[in-house]
Amino acid sequence: MTPPEPGLLGRVAGAVTGKVVDAMPVEEILEHIDIDAVLDQVDVNHLLDRVDVNRLLDRVDVERLLARADVEALVQRAGISDIVAETTGDLAGRTLDVARSQVVGLDRVVSGFVDRLLRRRGPAPVGPALLVGER
Repeated sequence: MTPPEPGLLGRVAGAVTGKVVDAMPVEEILEHIDIDAVLDQVDVNHLLDRVDVNRLLDRVDVERLLARADVEALVQRAGISDIVAETTGDLAGRTLDVARSQVVGLDRVVSGFVDRLLRRRGPAPVGPALLVGER
């Protein structure tokens, strides 16, 4: 249904409304307006499409925002201390494994050198006789 053509009364009301709005303080006018009803008419998605997000973010004071952040709580919540402990433990374990393999390699080299020096022939014993089951 289309609104009727504004008659003389509509034109007079329009002209008078402008004059009244100009003469009254905005606060008084807003007291008579249901802001919730006005906001219900707003298309929020259309409004957000018009927002320049980069310009908005440029106005954010990151230093002040970080000053309000509880970094300790964030670290605990993210489990960073657990990750660091686990990673450190893994790294220490791998380092120990590498050191052990290096010592084994060095032991083989020294053992071979001693065998040649003492002119030993044949395979070297795998370990002590009681440990490897030889009698």
